[in-house]
Amino acid sequence: MQTLEGLKHRIKTTSSLRDIVSSMKTLSAVSVGQYEKSTKALQQYSESIELALQAILKNKSVPNPPKEKLKQKIIAVVLGSDQGLVGKFNKSIANFAFDFFKSNNLKKEDITLIVGGRSLSSKILSLGWNINTLFTMPSSVKSMITVAKKIVLKFYEISVEQHHGDKEFSFNNHNLKVYIFYNGKDEHSVLKQNVVQLLPIDVEFLKKIQERPWPTKNLPMYSAGSRRSLFSYFIRQLLFVDVYKAVSQSLAAEHFTRMVSMQNAEKNIDEHLENMNLEYQQRRQTEITNELLDVVIGAEVLNNKKKY
Repeated sequence: MQTLEGLKHRIKTTSSLRDIVSSMKTLSAVSVGQYEKSTKALQQYSESIELALQAILKNKSVPNPPKEKLKQKIIAVVLGSDQGLVGKFNKSIANFAFDFFKSNNLKKEDITLIVGGRSLSSKILSLGWNINTLFTMPSSVKSMITVAKKIVLKFYEISVEQHHGDKEFSFNNHNLKVYIFYNGKDEHSVLKQNVVQLLPIDVEFLKKIQERPWPTKNLPMYSAGSRRSLFSYFIRQLLFVDVYKAVSQSLAAEHFTRMVSMQNAEKNIDEHLENMNLEYQQRRQTEITNELLDVVIGAEVLNNKKKY
């Protein structure tokens, strides 16, 4: 049986562990708020991009898909985590992505896999898939911009390769499909897997932008020769916004999952501490009682000796 001193040491160690878990829970809760706030803050920038596209498309026809047929290239971006303590976070999004590939008859050899998160990459590699590009998930709101830019740049490089060196980003390259998979939260704060098709850009979406009423009486001016370049630039910005949102929502969901895990761990530790403190008090009381009995018995023995 463990000594009373050993039990006291266990209580002290468990209390220290509880402080660490509590700090991690608080940090995760703060992080969730920051990432959710960053997503909302991007909304105004997204609206500005759509206004720019609206100005470019005003009184112009939406470009049609190219007639040239090339072998279809598929880019799949799968976002997970670098760190643990997130339960089934990585397993869920990996299985969701591969189930999507299977249900849509997408072949492994046609997919360029871009993975965010080392913990997720371990899961994907264990399933027998090869990873084309692996990057570390951002550790702050500020670093999300850099990661989102790198992902969009990868799309750009592959698009240029598909178009034999044409450096204009073609939104309607129907031979290039880009999907992004990530965990998010639903309205009940339950983990939910999401997939968004980033490319080719939905023509109907562009037509809706084109048909919107312009908010003022004046349209922005641009030279006729720069229309294609401007259109290409703002499409890249639109992709950046979509990727940034996915990364932000994935990180918010990751920290929310970790926060819930820490809450459960904190609850278990509290229950364990309560049981250990109760055991310590009972055993301490028993020791005190035994010590008092020893004193009483000893005193009685001395009194009996004096009588004789």
